[in-house]
Amino acid sequence: MSRALPPLRQLLPAEHGTWFMLAFPLLLGLLLRPTAAGLCLGLAALAVFLARPALRRVATGQRDPLQRRALALLGLLALALGGGALALAGPRFLLPLALAAPLVVVALRADFSRAVRSLPVELTAQAAFGALAPAILLAGGGTVRQGAVAWLLASLVGGANLAHVRHVLGHAHGLSPAELRRRRVPVHALHLLLLAASSLLTAGRGPAGLFWTLWTALLYLRALWPYRPMPARILGWREGFLSLGGLLVLWRALL
Repeated sequence: MSRALPPLRQLLPAEHGTWFMLAFPLLLGLLLRPTAAGLCLGLAALAVFLARPALRRVATGQRDPLQRRALALLGLLALALGGGALALAGPRFLLPLALAAPLVVVALRADFSRAVRSLPVELTAQAAFGALAPAILLAGGGTVRQGAVAWLLASLVGGANLAHVRHVLGHAHGLSPAELRRRRVPVHALHLLLLAASSLLTAGRGPAGLFWTLWTALLYLRALWPYRPMPARILGWREGFLSLGGLLVLWRALL
């Protein structure tokens, strides 16, 4: 019996980290402004995310009708859900998506060319994913300032985690001391930026804001802890649970 679509394993992005990069700003926006328009927008973003493997295969010249069919189906689903969000909320949420469009192009070009995932490329992708938070907030009636703060903090916490994980994996892969020192620099820079932004934007918002600021300080201390070997899968799940905890703390801080 012939298949209508590719196997599910070919449609699901294999990189576990990208799921967390998508989920954090998406869920943050929905927690802060839970509306039907925001849900439609989040599901549209998920459809686009799932279409990425098929898009990469089609864009790189693979003539697989199943991949083309999957790409068309997911694209139509994203358009329908995006149209539903537009009908429910109007065009306000399009502003952060338009601002993030150049970041999406840069990240997709690196993905299609199979370029080495350098930290600048990963930070670009994280900032592009981060635009979902303000888009969902604006779709739910939030202000531009609320959206900008959510975008900044979601991007910074994701970027700080990316730098930390890259440094830990550098130890695991036995990179040279010079390379490890080079990877240490963005760990410090991004965690300090996150801590400074949190202090300025949330620390004065009551106990929840102060707790978020303390949480970012704990994340920095975690990144400074001496390296201990652990399987990559355990590292991934540990960082995922920390991201979930951070999501809930930031949600309370921004309410």
